[in-house]
Amino acid sequence: MAVNSDPQSAKETWRKELRPLRTKIDASTEMTVVAHLATFLDRIGGLFLFYRAMSTELQLDSLADQLGWERFVTTRTPETGTLTVHPTTGPMELHRFGYMQPIETAETVPLNSVSVALVPVLAVDTHGNRLGHGAGYYDELLSRLPSGCLRIGVSTERFIFDELPSEPHDVLMTHLASEAGVRAVAGPAS
Repeated sequence: MAVNSDPQSAKETWRKELRPLRTKIDASTEMTVVAHLATFLDRIGGLFLFYRAMSTELQLDSLADQLGWERFVTTRTPETGTLTVHPTTGPMELHRFGYMQPIETAETVPLNSVSVALVPVLAVDTHGNRLGHGAGYYDELLSRLPSGCLRIGVSTERFIFDELPSEPHDVLMTHLASEAGVRAVAGPAS
Protein backbone atom coordinates (compact mmCIF):
# COMPACT_ATOMS: atom_id res chain seq x y z
CA MET A 1 0.00 0.00 0.00
CA ALA A 2 1.25 3.47 -0.80
CA VAL A 3 1.44 6.31 1.69
CA ASN A 4 -0.61 9.21 0.28
CA SER A 5 -0.60 12.93 1.06
CA ASP A 6 -3.65 12.83 3.36
CA PRO A 7 -2.42 10.85 6.40
CA GLN A 8 -5.84 10.48 8.01
CA SER A 9 -7.38 9.06 4.83
CA ALA A 10 -4.33 6.87 4.24
CA LYS A 11 -4.54 5.50 7.78
CA GLU A 12 -8.17 4.55 7.28
CA THR A 13 -7.29 2.80 4.01
CA TRP A 14 -4.60 0.81 5.81
CA ARG A 15 -7.03 -0.09 8.62
CA LYS A 16 -9.62 -1.37 6.14
CA GLU A 17 -6.99 -3.52 4.42
CA LEU A 18 -5.37 -4.87 7.60
CA ARG A 19 -8.30 -5.56 9.93
CA PRO A 20 -9.51 -8.60 7.96
CA LEU A 21 -5.96 -10.00 8.01
CA ARG A 22 -5.73 -9.85 11.80
CA THR A 23 -6.62 -13.25 13.22
CA LYS A 24 -5.82 -15.04 16.44
CA ILE A 25 -2.06 -15.34 16.78
CA ASP A 26 -0.71 -18.86 17.09
CA ALA A 27 0.59 -19.90 20.51
CA SER A 28 4.13 -20.60 19.31
CA THR A 29 4.57 -17.08 17.90
CA GLU A 30 3.05 -15.57 21.02
CA MET A 31 5.41 -17.56 23.26
CA THR A 32 8.42 -16.42 21.21
CA VAL A 33 7.45 -12.74 21.44
CA VAL A 34 6.84 -13.05 25.19
CA ALA A 35 10.24 -14.75 25.68
CA HIS A 36 12.00 -11.90 23.84
CA LEU A 37 10.14 -9.30 25.89
CA ALA A 38 10.89 -11.11 29.18
CA THR A 39 14.62 -11.13 28.42
CA PHE A 40 14.57 -7.45 27.42
CA LEU A 41 12.45 -6.23 30.37
CA ASP A 42 14.20 -8.30 33.03
CA ARG A 43 17.06 -5.75 33.02
CA ILE A 44 14.81 -2.69 33.40
CA GLY A 45 13.39 -1.21 36.60
CA GLY A 46 10.17 0.68 37.17
CA LEU A 47 6.66 -0.27 36.18
CA PHE A 48 5.66 -1.73 32.83
CA LEU A 49 2.45 -0.50 31.26
CA PHE A 50 0.84 -3.24 29.23
CA TYR A 51 -2.44 -3.85 27.49
CA ARG A 52 -4.97 -6.57 28.10
CA ALA A 53 -5.37 -7.99 24.63
CA MET A 54 -8.31 -8.27 22.30
CA SER A 55 -8.60 -11.59 20.46
CA THR A 56 -6.44 -10.50 17.49
CA GLU A 57 -3.62 -9.00 19.59
CA LEU A 58 -0.64 -10.70 21.16
CA GLN A 59 -1.63 -11.83 24.66
CA LEU A 60 0.91 -10.65 27.26
CA ASP A 61 -0.51 -12.17 30.46
CA SER A 62 2.18 -14.87 30.44
CA LEU A 63 4.80 -12.08 30.47
CA ALA A 64 3.31 -10.79 33.73
CA ASP A 65 3.24 -14.39 35.01
CA GLN A 66 6.99 -14.65 34.36
CA LEU A 67 8.13 -11.25 35.64
CA GLY A 68 5.52 -10.73 38.38
CA TRP A 69 2.15 -9.03 38.08
CA GLU A 70 3.20 -6.39 40.63
CA ARG A 71 5.65 -4.99 38.02
CA PHE A 72 2.80 -4.31 35.57
CA VAL A 73 0.09 -1.67 35.28
CA THR A 74 -2.70 -1.55 32.73
CA THR A 75 -5.26 0.81 31.28
CA ARG A 76 -8.93 1.33 31.87
CA THR A 77 -11.04 2.69 29.02
CA PRO A 78 -13.67 4.98 30.55
CA GLU A 79 -17.09 5.69 29.06
CA THR A 80 -15.77 9.18 28.26
CA GLY A 81 -12.39 10.82 28.64
CA THR A 82 -8.85 9.52 28.59
CA LEU A 83 -7.31 6.18 29.48
CA THR A 84 -6.36 5.79 33.12
CA VAL A 85 -3.62 3.53 34.49
CA HIS A 86 -4.04 1.06 37.37
CA PRO A 87 -2.25 -1.86 39.06
CA THR A 88 -2.86 -5.25 37.44
CA THR A 89 -3.19 -6.89 40.85
CA GLY A 90 -6.58 -5.33 41.64
CA PRO A 91 -10.12 -6.36 40.69
CA MET A 92 -10.86 -6.56 36.96
CA GLU A 93 -13.98 -6.56 34.81
CA LEU A 94 -14.68 -7.52 31.21
CA HIS A 95 -14.71 -4.61 28.77
CA ARG A 96 -17.37 -4.68 26.03
CA PHE A 97 -14.62 -5.43 23.44
CA GLY A 98 -13.67 -8.62 25.28
CA TYR A 99 -10.53 -7.73 27.25
CA MET A 100 -10.07 -7.40 30.99
CA GLN A 101 -9.68 -3.97 32.55
CA PRO A 102 -9.52 -2.55 36.09
CA ILE A 103 -12.83 -1.75 37.71
CA GLU A 104 -13.98 1.88 37.73
CA THR A 105 -13.01 2.48 41.38
CA ALA A 106 -9.50 0.98 41.03
CA GLU A 107 -6.56 2.89 42.46
CA THR A 108 -4.68 4.92 39.83
CA VAL A 109 -0.93 4.82 39.23
CA PRO A 110 1.11 7.99 38.61
CA LEU A 111 2.36 8.00 35.02
CA ASN A 112 5.85 9.14 36.06
CA SER A 113 6.40 5.68 37.58
CA VAL A 114 6.04 3.96 34.18
CA SER A 115 9.40 3.12 32.58
CA VAL A 116 8.16 0.99 29.66
CA ALA A 117 4.90 1.04 27.71
CA LEU A 118 4.03 -2.12 25.77
CA VAL A 119 1.67 -0.83 23.10
CA PRO A 120 -0.83 -2.78 20.97
CA VAL A 121 -0.67 -2.08 17.24
CA LEU A 122 -2.74 -2.88 14.20
CA ALA A 123 0.52 -2.26 12.31
CA VAL A 124 3.80 -0.44 12.93
CA ASP A 125 6.65 0.67 10.74
CA THR A 126 10.41 0.43 11.15
CA HIS A 127 10.54 4.15 12.02
CA GLY A 128 8.21 3.73 15.01
CA ASN A 129 4.97 4.97 13.44
CA ARG A 130 2.11 3.03 14.98
CA LEU A 131 -1.22 2.40 13.34
CA GLY A 132 -3.85 1.81 15.98
CA HIS A 133 -7.58 1.25 15.69
CA GLY A 134 -8.24 4.96 15.20
CA ALA A 135 -9.79 6.10 18.48
CA GLY A 136 -6.67 8.01 19.59
CA TYR A 137 -6.68 6.66 23.16
CA TYR A 138 -3.11 5.38 23.11
CA ASP A 139 -1.55 8.41 21.39
CA GLU A 140 -3.11 10.63 24.06
CA LEU A 141 -1.87 8.38 26.87
CA LEU A 142 1.61 8.00 25.38
CA SER A 143 1.93 11.79 25.14
CA ARG A 144 1.48 11.98 28.94
CA LEU A 145 4.20 9.41 29.78
CA PRO A 146 7.67 10.56 30.89
CA SER A 147 9.97 11.48 27.99
CA GLY A 148 12.43 8.71 28.92
CA CYS A 149 9.76 6.01 28.92
CA LEU A 150 10.44 3.27 26.35
CA ARG A 151 7.49 2.76 24.01
CA ILE A 152 7.47 -0.74 22.52
CA GLY A 153 5.08 -1.56 19.70
CA VAL A 154 4.14 -5.23 20.05
CA SER A 155 3.36 -7.04 16.79
CA THR A 156 4.21 -9.95 14.56
CA GLU A 157 6.64 -9.42 11.70
CA ARG A 158 3.75 -9.71 9.24
CA PHE A 159 2.43 -6.33 10.43
CA ILE A 160 5.73 -4.43 10.53
CA PHE A 161 6.15 -2.28 7.41
CA ASP A 162 8.81 0.01 5.95
CA GLU A 163 6.55 3.06 6.12
CA LEU A 164 3.07 3.90 7.38
CA PRO A 165 1.20 7.19 7.18
CA SER A 166 1.61 9.43 10.21
CA GLU A 167 0.24 12.66 11.63
CA PRO A 168 1.88 15.29 13.87
CA HIS A 169 0.02 14.09 17.01
CA ASP A 170 1.24 10.48 16.61
CA VAL A 171 3.67 9.32 19.28
CA LEU A 172 6.55 7.26 17.89
CA MET A 173 7.52 3.91 19.30
CA THR A 174 11.14 3.68 20.49
CA HIS A 175 11.27 -0.12 20.00
CA LEU A 176 9.50 -2.94 18.22
CA ALA A 177 8.84 -6.39 19.70
CA SER A 178 8.02 -9.37 17.50
CA GLU A 179 8.95 -13.00 17.02
CA ALA A 180 12.28 -11.68 15.62
CA GLY A 181 13.16 -10.03 18.96
CA VAL A 182 13.08 -6.57 20.54
CA ARG A 183 14.86 -3.88 18.55
CA ALA A 184 15.20 -0.10 18.51
CA VAL A 185 13.39 1.63 15.68
CA ALA A 186 15.30 3.14 12.78
CA GLY A 187 14.17 6.67 13.66
CA PRO A 188 11.92 9.06 11.77
CA ALA A 189 11.75 8.69 8.00
CA SER A 190 13.35 11.57 6.13
